[in-house]
Amino acid sequence: MQTNTMPTVPVYSFRRLEGGFESAPLADFKATREQIRNVHHGLLLEGTRELVPVDALDSSGRYRRVATGWGQLG
Repeated sequence: MQTNTMPTVPVYSFRRLEGGFESAPLADFKATREQIRNVHHGLLLEGTRELVPVDALDSSGRYRRVATGWGQLG
């Protein structure tokens, strides 16, 4: 039996360090460890690892959760 599983990649939340370490805001997207280190120069938050399908990353390597409609009821 052959299974077609989509390749996955780990992504992480991180803090942006542009304004300094003390006031580093949380990024509004997740990214791979390499992107966080080499492109965003951020502080990776280890406990936020999430495996997502590779095709869920945008062309810049960012992952944003897509709203599914199961949020808070008005």
